[in-house]
Amino acid sequence: MIAYHHLEVGMGEVKVGAHHDLLQAVLGSCVGIGFIWKKAGRCGLAHCLLPEAPTPVANLGARYVNQAVPSLLKLMRAKEEDYPDIEVILTGGAQMLKNPSPLFQVGQLNCAAAKKYLTQTGLQVAYCDLGGKCGRKILIDCADQSYSITEILPQRN
Repeated sequence: MIAYHHLEVGMGEVKVGAHHDLLQAVLGSCVGIGFIWKKAGRCGLAHCLLPEAPTPVANLGARYVNQAVPSLLKLMRAKEEDYPDIEVILTGGAQMLKNPSPLFQVGQLNCAAAKKYLTQTGLQVAYCDLGGKCGRKILIDCADQSYSITEILPQRN
């Protein structure tokens, strides 16, 4: 039996895995950006909290979408010529508040930023499950280079 190594990707974190790693994040209005690079045998997952940093961010991380995309590429050691081989999965960005003001529509802003920065970088999104009103859990299995996304339905009182 294969012993898997679970890597929980928390808010603002970016993690890379290979072999028998399982990358997992639970998302609400945050956006999950997953990379599966079969040729290199590596996968990555970023759990992005906010769309854009007010000033450029040089350190690795995923607090902001515009920080997460270059962080994933750097940690996975991908070069521009590798981008066509990277499968990109986008999920999350739900509207978690009822009737929010435009200032609190973080989910929509995160979705738009993710699409913008991936397009600017030249990466193609293979699967996109964004928006809605419920959270999601993303799981990337680095052993077989697959992913699953499960909706988390709100509890009824």
